[in-house]
Formats: sequence, structure tokens, C-alpha cells
Amino acid sequence: MSSGTAGTGRRGRVAKAPEGDHPAAAFARRLWELKQRAGDPSYDIMRKDYGALASKSALSAAARGAQLPSWDTTWEFVRSLAVGVLGQDEHHARTQWRRWWDEAAVAVPAASVEHPPASPRTGRRGGWVLAVVAATATGVLLVTALWPRSGRLAPATIAEPCEATWLCLYRNTGFDDMNFRTQRQNACWRLADYHLQDAVFSYDNNLPITAHFHDAAKNRIGDIRAGDSSQDSSALPAAHWFCTGSARP
Repeated sequence: MSSGTAGTGRRGRVAKAPEGDHPAAAFARRLWELKQRAGDPSYDIMRKDYGALASKSALSAAARGAQLPSWDTTWEFVRSLAVGVLGQDEHHARTQWRRWWDEAAVAVPAASVEHPPASPRTGRRGGWVLAVVAATATGVLLVTALWPRSGRLAPATIAEPCEATWLCLYRNTGFDDMNFRTQRQNACWRLADYHLQDAVFSYDNNLPITAHFHDAAKNRIGDIRAGDSSQDSSALPAAHWFCTGSARP
């Protein structure tokens, strides 16, 4: 993560802000403006250096405004720039952009929403779960990802497993009630912000680094090894902070 901006150069990028008043174009302008604030990195840099888990073509299309990108593509675009480049809080960025995406999705027809790929990425216990949701009184259907549906970082269900390359925390045993997930390394979070203080009952670490729990006094009280998972962590009593890698609260 960096609080600076990424380098620029001659690359295949959107040269000017998308035009038009329709919701997809207005949403694309938000993405385009975010990209400018982050230093206008290329889509290759967004993927290789800042970890955007979407194709170059999907990221590019998202900022053109011809159709509304899927929420998955949107979040990868936003996460790589708002969080990875500009250093914004992941939870706040997700909440804000999900609200904007939901507002745009209700206002555009299904044909103007990007459909997810036919073969989505899979984790150790499955892939993305998609559903068709009735969105307007006129019966227009929108294809949206079930995860996540609220402003919290990662509300989920047992049917929506922790993906490869993510680290996830759950309030219940058996990998149920996911309340937190991240790909960020060397960062810390306050568990109370995700309703997980003294309440982490299971976890799944698909990151290549160890993660650590700290109490209110910032003493380390528990670890999750790289690639480790547990269906019962006994609620990790006194867990107040959660950090990945070498970070400390």
C-alpha cells in the first residue's frame, strides 16, 4: 500500500472522462476520476503492482461507461487504487462504492450491466455465488454478486467461501457468518469495527503470510499461520486487534 501516486506513461488508458448522462457513464466517471487521483496507472500496473483481480479488458471497460461493470470488477478497480495506491480505509471505501454501485445498478437495464465470466475464480471450497435479483417495480432483473450485501467489509454465508489469496474471519464455527476478509498485507484492523471483538470462532488464511491477534493493550495473543484454517478458535478471548504480516496496532 502506498499513500503516493503511481507513475504515468504512454499506455492504453482512457484519455478523457466518459461522457453522457446515463447512470453507467456517470458511474464510470467516478472510476475515471479515482484513477486520475491515483496517478493514472496503467491497467497492467493495477493488476501486477496493486493486485486488481480483474482482467485488463474488464478494468478498461469499467472506466469507459458503455455498460455498468459488475460489482466484482468495480471493487477490484476501487480496491487497487483507493486502498492500494491512495491508502484509504478498506471498509469505508467498500461501503461508499457499494452504495454508488447499487444506485447505478437499479437505474440501468440488465443488458447494460457487465456479466461475470462463465468460469469464475475458485477457492479451496468453491467459487463465486451469483444470483439474479429482482431490482425494480417494472420487473427489470439485475445480475449481482451475493457477496457482500451490506456496508460491512465482508458479510457472507456458508455458501460464499473464502477465496484463494484472501484471509477471512467468521463469527461461527464451520466457516459460517464471514464478517471480515482482506488481501492486504502488513496492515491492522480493530475487530470491533467488524463485530468480531472476542468473537472470532473460525478463520481461513489463504495469504502467504502469518496473521496475528492482539489484545486491547496491543499484546500479541494468537497467530494464524500462512495457509492455516480452523473451524473452532474458541472465540479468541481478549482479541481486540487483528494484523497481517509484520504490522502492529
